Amino acid sequence: MGIVLRQSFKNVVATYLGFAIGALNTLFLFTYFLSKAQYGLVSYVTSTATILSPLIAFGVNNTLVRYYTAYRDKKEQAQFNLMLCFLPLLIIVPATFVGVIGYEQIAQWLSAKNEEVRDYVFLIFLTSVAMAYFEIAYAWTRVQLKTVFGNFLKEVFHRVGVMLLLLAIYLQLIDFHQLIWGVFWVYALRMLLMFVFAFYVRRPQFAWGLPKNKKEVFLYSLFVILSGSVASVLMDIDKFMLNQYLPIGEIAVYNVAIFTATVIAIPYRSMYQIVSPLTAQFMNQSKPKELSDLYKRSTVNTYFVSMVICVLIIVNAQQCYALLPDKDYSTGLTVLVIISVVKLSDALVGFNNAVLLNSPYYRTVLFLGFFLVIGTVLMNMWLIPLYGINGAGFATLLAFTSYNLLKSGFVYRKYNLQPFYKETLQTTLFGITAIGGFFFWDFPFHPLINIGLKSLFVGVFWLWALIKFRLSEELLKILKKYASTYQKHS
Repeated sequence: MGIVLRQSFKNVVATYLGFAIGALNTLFLFTYFLSKAQYGLVSYVTSTATILSPLIAFGVNNTLVRYYTAYRDKKEQAQFNLMLCFLPLLIIVPATFVGVIGYEQIAQWLSAKNEEVRDYVFLIFLTSVAMAYFEIAYAWTRVQLKTVFGNFLKEVFHRVGVMLLLLAIYLQLIDFHQLIWGVFWVYALRMLLMFVFAFYVRRPQFAWGLPKNKKEVFLYSLFVILSGSVASVLMDIDKFMLNQYLPIGEIAVYNVAIFTATVIAIPYRSMYQIVSPLTAQFMNQSKPKELSDLYKRSTVNTYFVSMVICVLIIVNAQQCYALLPDKDYSTGLTVLVIISVVKLSDALVGFNNAVLLNSPYYRTVLFLGFFLVIGTVLMNMWLIPLYGINGAGFATLLAFTSYNLLKSGFVYRKYNLQPFYKETLQTTLFGITAIGGFFFWDFPFHPLINIGLKSLFVGVFWLWALIKFRLSEELLKILKKYASTYQKHS
């Protein structure tokens, strides 16, 4: 766990920095410098590109993590590397051809409700390509267990770039059209930097020919395409479908709520970057004891931190909305609470993905996800016209709850791994208690002072619970270490 904790800690720091900048962008710069319609359009372009990017990548990023450590022959590994370089072209080339031929029809469909989308359909495709190749290069550094710089680019770099673009439009140095194209160039530059670093960490070797297990690799990539697309669809299909039913400004309201709730996923996302290749290693080497220990520690630690963040977000939600310039954004409060629950459930059972995608049962992810995508689309089609953005939130909750429960049941059956330990159950109980105790407790001060005071009380409560009930042994060790260091210097 040493390398996991060290790199996860650095990843958490980088990720939180990214989200801090993202919060500044999402909650203030976007809301103050752009209209709701403009903000909604930017969100729509990036969300749709995110949906397409796993398809563009052809599953190469996950395939690399799954098989890289399985090769013992250097030539065969070099052939494997070359094969992965060409796989994305199987999607990019025909997709480009179809896009050119049917551009007008595609643009007309996407802009049926909001005409302003038409001018940026091609940009969506370009952005998805930049996102896909970034993930491929990032996967190369992950299998080398060098995740920190890639995580910095993934979480911080593009948000800084967007922040600079927003400041530029505020200073009237650029117009909105230049801003939205600038967002693409930020993602493109991020991709290039990731490739430079990947080659610096370890220059990949290439050799003509195909590895002996080429059929297995190809089929795995094919299934990962679909399963990765399933995950992206489940995450961003709501924003895509909102454009088909509601004014595009509603996407801005929805995005503020979604982004705020996504902060809960930071610990899980950070730890997953290093847990996934280690899971693959333990499974390839048939080490069930080490796998079980990794699963438990990762789940307990991640869920505790995520629960604390979830409580802080929910109890301070009304004060956060009071800081925004347009009070219409507060209509996203219900969505915020719903998606917070979704992200918390991901933190609890999310490492099931690492187990399934690196096991012989990886097809199960696709099988479960395929039916859930269909269900999610149907639920969005039903609930969005009835309940607007709240309907999209409920559809996401139903889809992800079902998805996570089914995956958890399968992993428990096959590997006897489950996330419901004494520590996670206690953490859940304390989380419910904290939300019930602090949500309605307001102070008659400015929202920022109110947020600070409530956060202080919540923090003290969780520190007491952590120490009193030993909810995370790993976090207690870290606290004792820093306490000891402080005493030595005082």
